[in-house]
Formats: sequence, C-alpha cells, structure tokens
Amino acid sequence: MKKKGLGNFLIVALIFFNVLFWLAFPPPDDGREHFSTQWIGEIFSSSALLLMSVNIFLSTRARFLEPYFGGLDQMYQSHKKSAIFAYGFILTHFFIMSINGGFHLNISLGKIALIGISVWVLLALAPRIPFIGGNIVLPYHIWKFTHKFIGLFFLVAVLHLLRIDNLLKTTAVSRFYVFPIVFAAVPVYLFKELLQERMKKRYAYVVEQARKLNGNTLELTLKAQKEKLPYKAGQFLFIGFSGDKKLKESHPFTISSSPRMEEIKLAVKASGDFTQYMQTHLQAGMEANVEGGYGMFNHRAGSREQLWIAGGIGLTPFLSWIRDLDSKNGYSIDFFYSVRGPEEILYEDEILRAAEQFTNFRPHFISTNLVVKLTAEKIITASGPVTGKDIYICGPYPMTMALKSGFIAAGAAAKQIHYEEFNFR
Repeated sequence: MKKKGLGNFLIVALIFFNVLFWLAFPPPDDGREHFSTQWIGEIFSSSALLLMSVNIFLSTRARFLEPYFGGLDQMYQSHKKSAIFAYGFILTHFFIMSINGGFHLNISLGKIALIGISVWVLLALAPRIPFIGGNIVLPYHIWKFTHKFIGLFFLVAVLHLLRIDNLLKTTAVSRFYVFPIVFAAVPVYLFKELLQERMKKRYAYVVEQARKLNGNTLELTLKAQKEKLPYKAGQFLFIGFSGDKKLKESHPFTISSSPRMEEIKLAVKASGDFTQYMQTHLQAGMEANVEGGYGMFNHRAGSREQLWIAGGIGLTPFLSWIRDLDSKNGYSIDFFYSVRGPEEILYEDEILRAAEQFTNFRPHFISTNLVVKLTAEKIITASGPVTGKDIYICGPYPMTMALKSGFIAAGAAAKQIHYEEFNFR
C-alpha cells in the first residue's frame, strides 16, 4: 500500500481491531442485568472515543502526517468523516443504553458530552441546513471558535469513562488497547489549545502590494521581513494580518508564486466574510504572519503526459506550477482554464507567454457562458485520450467530481486523477 492511503487505512484498522478484541476477548459476565446489550453499547462508545482521539491528533496539522493522507486537505476530509462516524457511534451507544434501562433523564457526564457534541455537530452542519430565506452560514471565525469546544466534551467523555461502572475496566485486552490511545489524546488536546499556537513556526512578511485583478479578486504580493517561507509550487499557506482585528484570524490560501520568486503572491477571490473584507481593507504596508507550506498537490510526481484543469480561482496552484516551469521541463501539458466569462480570466497574458516559451505547454481557455460547460468529453476531444495521463483538477467540487467520473468512464485510472478538497469546514 502506498503511503498516501495509509492514514485512512489505519483509522479503519483502529476500529476493526477494537471490535475484534471486544468479540475475541469478551468481558466476563458478572451477572449484571442486560449484560449483552451493555457489551454491545460499549463497543460503540469505545470506537467513538478512539475516533475522537484520532481527530484530536489530526487537528494539530502535524506536517509529518500529511504524506499518509495525501496532503492537509485530505487530512481534513478524513477528520470530517471520522467525526461523523464518531457521532453516529455515540448516538448508537446511547440508544442501546436506553433500551437496557441504563439511560435516565438525570444529568450525567455522559449526557453532558452527548449534548455538547450534538450542539457542535449542529453548528458544524449549519451551512448545509436549508431554511426558508436561505442557509445558516456561520462566519468562519465563529465556526472556528466553536470548533475548539469539541475537545472539552471529549474530556468530559473521558471522565465519564473513568467514573462509571463499565465493562471496559474488566476487559483486559480492550482496556489495554483503548486506554493508551484515548489518554494520549488528552495531553495532545491541551497542548494544541494552550501551547501550540505560541510554538508554531511562523514567518514575518509585509504586504508589498494589494492589487485588484477584477471586481472580486485581489492579488497580494508579500515580502519577507527576515526568513523566507519554504514551500513547493502548488502548496498553500495559512496567513493572518496584524493591524486589523478582523484580518488577524489565520486563513488558508494557495500560493500562486514560484518558490524561485523573491516574493510570495496570492490571488484571493471574495467568496466569504473574510475574503470580502480583505478586498476593501487590506492595504500595502500591513504585516502578515505566514505558516506553511502545506499540501501535496504536485505535478512533478506525475507522468510525462498531463492534463491540468482549473475552474475559476482554482487557477492558483496551476499558476504556481506555470511560474515554476523551466527549460528542463520534460512534461507535455494541456492546461484547461474554465471561467464563466472572458472578463474573469486572470493572468491570460502571462499564461500565453508561458505557452510561447514552452512549446509542450498548451493552454485552452473556456468561457462557460459562451459555450456549454467543460466536460471530460470536450477535454479529450481537444487533447487526446486520457489513458496513461496524470490529471490534476482544482475548482468547484461539483465540477471536479463530474470530470473525475467522466475521465474514469473514458479509461483513466482513479489513481491518476489528483485534486484538492479545499474545504476546511
């Protein structure tokens, strides 16, 4: 198995072995009422605690974990899925305990944890819950603040585990399997919330230029005050700006410059509260704290024949790659850049100059309000069969999934299709 898929495999294996140990080395029947249903209930509760522990480890954004998931963006997707399963296991546990009479209306640590986690899940899902007049969308800084409390309810759940008369305490193999992982997550959570932000390696930059590219896209040019951020073409960073309280919160953006360039460049589209505020309030001279680089979206790991497909502001990692091309570049690249209209095309002149300089780099500009939407079939018609090619996609999620399905149907291997899931909520 490649290192890229090992992280998710280990998460699944963690739960598999937990269930296996509970079944292969069952707890001794101590004669308590509803012994069997409690046994099943604790399989779910211990699995939930293990997944919550995993999520605490993932939330640290530890750089050494990235290769095992295929990048920080994929780590966040694994984090989301683990959280969903953990919550499902918790609800199942409480449902089973209510059947055997172990659930009462009186307040307990377990119920406090359940209520707290349920509220957090509701807040996390709020942007996706339809209401009359639109959706509930929490501002990012509020969402991020509420996200911190999930760890507190994890601690409450651990206290619940220690205080109640459970079967895990009498099941040696499962206890020695579950306890070390869960207890290790406690200091990791405390470190993350109390110390990590102060200890993170950050790089001091200043905004050298803030230039409007069009009505809703801002280009930032950042100059290092001392040490430069080390990064690879196509990676992203987290950045916050001093001097304005609303801009201080750290947010992720893909780097559009080449590592060989002296300055860092970002192209930021106004798509949320923070980025909309940036358009009118970010000014040259403001100081910035930068952390990174993150991500493993790297075309240099691919085959010679490649397809690059950008949708809207998904151009940014490809722009970094274009700026990083050199005379030793041995790749044959068809680059498809899809926007709604010609007025939304960014850096067209620079992309065309790159095509003149590198004859094996062929750009294709698509305006979807002039022609029908970009499809896998149209790309194949313009660039040839996809078999053996590595395909890189960055753009809206529906577009990415539609293209992925189309390419697989046309004979592309799933492992040759690479994309970022740049959604951290």
